[in-house]
Amino acid sequence: MLLNQVRELYGRIAYTQKTHEKQADICAMSSRRQRVWKFVLTAVGSGTFLASLFGLLLDPQWASLATSFIAVLVTAASLGDRTFRYGEEMQQHRDTAALLWNLRESYLSLIVDLKSESLPLDQARQKRDELQKAAQAVLKDAPRTTPQAYAMAQSGLKDKEDLTLSTQEIDLMLPEALREDWEH
Repeated sequence: MLLNQVRELYGRIAYTQKTHEKQADICAMSSRRQRVWKFVLTAVGSGTFLASLFGLLLDPQWASLATSFIAVLVTAASLGDRTFRYGEEMQQHRDTAALLWNLRESYLSLIVDLKSESLPLDQARQKRDELQKAAQAVLKDAPRTTPQAYAMAQSGLKDKEDLTLSTQEIDLMLPEALREDWEH
C-alpha cells in the first residue's frame, strides 16, 4: 500500500513539475512576442519619421491621425510591459520546476528503496511525510499554471515519454564500463 501511494505521489509531482516547465515555455514565448511588438511599434512610432512619411502619402489630417494612433499603440505596449511581466513569471515557473524536480527525484529514490526493501517501512513512511511537507512548501508559493500548460505537459509525459529513457539511451550516455550488456 505504501509503495502504491508513493508511486501516485511521484506521478503527481512529475506532472506538476512538467506543467511548470511548460508554463515557463509559454511565458518565454509571450515575453518574446511582447518585446518584438514593442520594438516594432516604437520604431514605427517615432514621430518625425511617421509625420514625414504619412505627410507624403496622406493628406495632413489623416497623417496626424495615423501618427496619433501609432503613438497610442506604443503607449499600450509600454503599459502591457508593466502589466504583463512574462519574464518574471517565466522565472518563477522555472524556479518552481527546479524545486519540484528535486522532489520528483527524491520520490523516485524512495520507490527504489521500497521495491528493493532496503528501507524499513517506518523510515519509508517518515521519508514520505517529509517529502509531502516539502511539496506543500513548494506548491504553497507556486504561481498558477494554465490548462494549456497542463495539456502540453500531459502530451509530453504520455505521448512523447519525456521522463522515460530506454536502456540503450541510458547506456549511450554512460562510459562503457558502466553500460548494461545489450544487443545492438
